Amino acid sequence: MGTVMIRCPETQRAISTGMQVDRATFHSTPVFFSRTLCPLCGNKHEWFAKDAWVCESGTAVCDPNCARHVA
Repeated sequence: MGTVMIRCPETQRAISTGMQVDRATFHSTPVFFSRTLCPLCGNKHEWFAKDAWVCESGTAVCDPNCARHVA
């Protein structure tokens, strides 16, 4: 299991959406739209599944540009 992550458009840092899922399930999910309250800037970010990735390490160290990034 991993955490679904998105990028905060204000800070450009990765944030957790609070969703836990395995990669196979995430990739088999139809396109969807969601909103996440950002702990970094305090805004609600709207995002599509194509903008997110599953991080299987600690969320504090998950870089969207690393090998774990699966969009």
